[in-house]
Amino acid sequence: PHQPHLPHPPDSGYTWQQAMVTPAFWLFGIGAALYGLVASGIGLFNESILAERGFGADVYYQTLIVTAMTALAGNFGGGWLAMRMPLPALLAISLFVLSAGLAALPLVTTIGQVMAWATAMGLGGGLVMVLFFSVWPRVYGRRHLGLIQGAAQAMTVLASAVGPLLLAWCVEWTGSYAAMFYLLGGIIAVTAAIATVTPLPVAPGFSQTTPSA
Repeated sequence: PHQPHLPHPPDSGYTWQQAMVTPAFWLFGIGAALYGLVASGIGLFNESILAERGFGADVYYQTLIVTAMTALAGNFGGGWLAMRMPLPALLAISLFVLSAGLAALPLVTTIGQVMAWATAMGLGGGLVMVLFFSVWPRVYGRRHLGLIQGAAQAMTVLASAVGPLLLAWCVEWTGSYAAMFYLLGGIIAVTAAIATVTPLPVAPGFSQTTPSA
């Protein structure tokens, strides 16, 4: 049976320098940053994006509700799954869902398709947020937890600032958001694929009791 992860002693785990040379740090940091980039860009231009697909403000308001509710479901589901499956595998699932949502957005033509897209974005985003806040103490311990999580958070803040700029640039140069959605969807899919083969490190000073695949 899967064993729950046990808290580590405060002085155990990685230093921030050790954490930042592990592939898992960059995997989860970049994964969360990509979600922040997408969420900030779509959040700012969502009504315009849907208008480009022929939908009015009423559909935009409906997607806000659907995304918020499914994000909560992703939060709760992610918390439950994080204790029962490897974190890289869960990250891969969440990023594949986000990637599919981005790739589908330029193609939606019906209300049902828009709501399916909003559901995918909410679920994927909810899962990513749970992973972001659970992976650092679980994998790297509490020795330099603030520095490690702070470095990852800085990546998400920077990416969130860039997201709207990328979409604005894409519209200015191409007249549509579609090219940027395809590009970001491809990048996120590649990150998801990398997550399937990235192992979690065992930090100095303790042994992990993470669920196995």
